Amino acid sequence: MTPAEYDFRKPPPGDIERNVTAWLTLACRRTNEAAVQALRYPATLQIAKVETPSAAYCLAFFPEGAISVPLAPPDAPGGGALLVFPNPVLIALLSGLIGEAPEALPADREPTPMESALIPHLVREFFVTPFLKSWPGVEPLVVDIGAPAAPAAVWTGGNEHNIFVTFTLSAPYGEHPIYLLLTRSGRWEQLAAIGLSPPVTPAPKSEIESVVRAMSVEMSVILGRADLTMRDVSDLTTGDVIVFDQKVTEPLDGLVSGARKFRVWPGVVGDRAAVVVDTITGD
Repeated sequence: MTPAEYDFRKPPPGDIERNVTAWLTLACRRTNEAAVQALRYPATLQIAKVETPSAAYCLAFFPEGAISVPLAPPDAPGGGALLVFPNPVLIALLSGLIGEAPEALPADREPTPMESALIPHLVREFFVTPFLKSWPGVEPLVVDIGAPAAPAAVWTGGNEHNIFVTFTLSAPYGEHPIYLLLTRSGRWEQLAAIGLSPPVTPAPKSEIESVVRAMSVEMSVILGRADLTMRDVSDLTTGDVIVFDQKVTEPLDGLVSGARKFRVWPGVVGDRAAVVVDTITGD
């Protein structure tokens, strides 16, 4: 038997970590269902890993400029929780909420006032609500969304070792991490005593493909886009003309569930608007 070096900064996972993984795996499925309805591009969230490092390790690990949203302070009686986003990833998610579909990760910048106002909604719909609906504990899970801040400004107390969850967000602009930090105390300790069901064996690929092919999807066509300032929008009145960047000599973008799949020409069939597929883009 070969002895293995024990890393006291990151102890091996126990029952709490295993049950946190099971809980958040189910929550990710609910998040992905919400993303289909709320974002203008396809996006999925899944767990990459669950660790138990020290609080200092976690804070040093986060990228520069990361934005955190407290769900409970670290010294809360029920246990602390902190959601952390790399700033460009947060900007990309907020852009999706207002109808944009970035194909590359946005530049690292401060959120606009409109984007900042949407942060609580984003956190509630994509994270808090799935967490609550998936929670297996006996006592209800209570979460209070706090104001965005730098992680080090919020996570100033709590246990020396935390539960450190890394999610992977997959979107047209690549795969990027989102983090969840939990103290090993309070309500999170309930998870150690809960016997969660083992993972369900996935259905055969042929069955999954059959179900997916029968699913309804939304197709939309973008007439055009225009860049306006907030002043422009506030000054608009009936009869004003907005010129799009779309040329009438070029086909339009056809989107399926928010992703560009076709180039189409507009037209009519009887008294209904219609399009003719010109090319399949394969994006």
